[in-house]
Amino acid sequence: MPKMDDAQAGCTTESENSLADYEKPGYALHSFVEDFILTDTGSVPKVKTKMDPSDIKSNILVRSGIGRHHYKVAPGLYGVGNPDKASEVLVTANFKLSFDHLRRELENINAWILVLDTRGVNVWCAAGKGTFSTQELVKRIKLCNLEKVVDHKRVIVPQLGATGVAARTVKKESGFRVVYGPVRAKDIPAFLENNRKADKKMRMVTFTFMERLILTPVEFNMVIKPALIASVVLILLSGFGPGIFSFSSAFGRGLV
Repeated sequence: MPKMDDAQAGCTTESENSLADYEKPGYALHSFVEDFILTDTGSVPKVKTKMDPSDIKSNILVRSGIGRHHYKVAPGLYGVGNPDKASEVLVTANFKLSFDHLRRELENINAWILVLDTRGVNVWCAAGKGTFSTQELVKRIKLCNLEKVVDHKRVIVPQLGATGVAARTVKKESGFRVVYGPVRAKDIPAFLENNRKADKKMRMVTFTFMERLILTPVEFNMVIKPALIASVVLILLSGFGPGIFSFSSAFGRGLV
């Protein structure tokens, strides 16, 4: 079933902030949307900062390498808490795992989330591939009419996306100034409290044992598939002999 956020986020014009008012035939609201926020450009989805069981289940599957290439949210504007025209705008990728990492760190924070279309790729990889880019950021700022949503002209871009975004060009083409945020989403609350300034620890890229451990399931999944295919091929090749092919020989020699 197509999802509500498969359309451009933040493009409706209803004045009522009840989820029932946003139901449409053939569409379903995602469970992470808890309300809608009325802005000068229309209604913007308000998202939860807590993961529900369906989010947790999907994240586990994706970390195991299952459905990873189709795990994304619609690009566009979202909100957390009760954001207004003075609230910060945090930029992220439309890979849902990146989106989830960001929103869960924003409890008790009023902010806007500007999601770029990175084809379902995380910030760091998308910056290298050119989808988390200057052009996409400028395009999304204009499509969402961000100048009508906030009074300031500032967007916070994750540091890992800096290689793909030219701050000077963004300023020239959109009027918005780029502020580079911390490496990790968990440091965003402290970054905002410190007047959008990052300390050395926030700028440091780490790859600790626990961070490596989190990646183990997907790495295992990437290895096990070709290993299984190779095993089947070797077993079948072991069945060939003078009598052309024998299943008993295949399993007898192939499993030794």
